[in-house]
Amino acid sequence: MTSGRGVTFSTEDFHQALLALDSEIAKSKNLRAAAPIKLLSAGGFVAVTLFHNRNSTQDIDYIIDPDTKNVTKVKEKLQKAISAVAQKRGLVEKWINSRMEVFAVGETKRHLFYDSIAQGVVLWQGTNLIIYAAKWEWSLARKLKRIGSERRHIDVSDAVEIPAQMVQQNGGPLSYELVKSWNTIVYTPLDDAAIKQVAEAFVTRFGYAVSQLLEN
Repeated sequence: MTSGRGVTFSTEDFHQALLALDSEIAKSKNLRAAAPIKLLSAGGFVAVTLFHNRNSTQDIDYIIDPDTKNVTKVKEKLQKAISAVAQKRGLVEKWINSRMEVFAVGETKRHLFYDSIAQGVVLWQGTNLIIYAAKWEWSLARKLKRIGSERRHIDVSDAVEIPAQMVQQNGGPLSYELVKSWNTIVYTPLDDAAIKQVAEAFVTRFGYAVSQLLEN
């Protein structure tokens, strides 16, 4: 783990911090009653721990299971446990945070959560805590939206890994029309140039086309 303003975490850094969080959860009556606490994550944590296209990232973004019993109290106690780990291990306060919850609210959050659990990709699991990868379609749509507006290389690097997972799981290609239909996920049309950029980067990374995206 690097120090200073640009604090980042490797896979091992995250593993040790999450082990400590798992232990803190066990100390709380409210959290033990809700265990195992289920979270979704996307972005940098997935890139570091599953894709391995990054060596490190700044934090873990999560969404908690909206159907967790006494979810408001559990969120409060979980934040206390997170803060305790940060203090004991000298970590930044927001080393794991719920900022990504703003991108999925109400029934959208509930559908995303259970679709993600059904997808079945576990990023980390302890005795009292389990973290799943967010549904690939949702993650890729959000990456494409960001690429369309910010053009960050790291987002392209992350994005090309997602369709590889989807093709592996589904056994088939992704159509341009399917990807464009994900504008309903991000509530805005997906940028054609961003889709093409990811498709071209995919060919460079894996040596074959993920779909007919390059033809459009």
